[in-house]
Parts: sequence; structure tokens; C-alpha cells
Amino acid sequence: MVSAPCSDNSATCAVRAMKLTIRGLILEAQDTLDRFWFVRDVNIVEQTPATVTVHLTIGADLFVQAFLSESSQRLSFALVGQSGRLYGRDREYGTWHRHPFGQPQQHELTPEGMSMQPLTQFMAEVEQILVEHDLL
Repeated sequence: MVSAPCSDNSATCAVRAMKLTIRGLILEAQDTLDRFWFVRDVNIVEQTPATVTVHLTIGADLFVQAFLSESSQRLSFALVGQSGRLYGRDREYGTWHRHPFGQPQQHELTPEGMSMQPLTQFMAEVEQILVEHDLL
């Protein structure tokens, strides 16, 4: 699915046009250690010249996985537990969608996209899920 081109200077257009870099995602991930009380550790699981996968450890069987393909700008975030993905957000072909908590196999389009710090926004959503569902 391809997003329609932006015809204005709105925040939505700015975020859609945003190009995230591997270095930028790693720095944002490292920043979560100071910003979110529940993040225990940050590990770069795999890095190539074009992609990076980062795990943000929450508990023994609970972590957030962040993936970026710099060339395609595919960006994926997932809250992962023992049973697999519990919640997620992905940007593919410039369009964001959500995998809702409790129904992670579903896809909900999110035309509002994400903020200029998408991992930070995702982690705030994860915090709300962790607290509401007593996952810690």
C-alpha cells in the first residue's frame, strides 16, 4: 500500500517524509533507559549496513523489538512475550498500521502515523499496556 503524496506542510506530512537512520534508532533506543522506568537493558541484536534490530529488555520473558531497514524505511516495533507479539506498530511503504493488544494478528491502519520519535511514542504506549494489564 502506498500513501498519497503530501500536499501541505502538516505534521502528518513531515512525519511521513521523515527518514530514520540506523544511528538515530540506536540513539533513541539507548535514550529509553533514562526515559522509561521499566526498560532494564538495550541490546543491538543484529546490525548490517542497511538494517538494525534492537531489543529493549523489560523482564525475563518480555521485551520490545525495534527493526529498521534504512533503505526501504520499513520500521517495526513489537512488544513480545512468551507467546510472541502482544502489540505492535509497523510502517511499510510509508503507511503505519497497528497490531492491537489482545489481537496482534489484526492490522488497523493508523493514518495519523507516529511522532518524530516513533520508538519513544511506542514505548509510552507499551507503558500504558504494561500498567493496564499488570504485565510486570
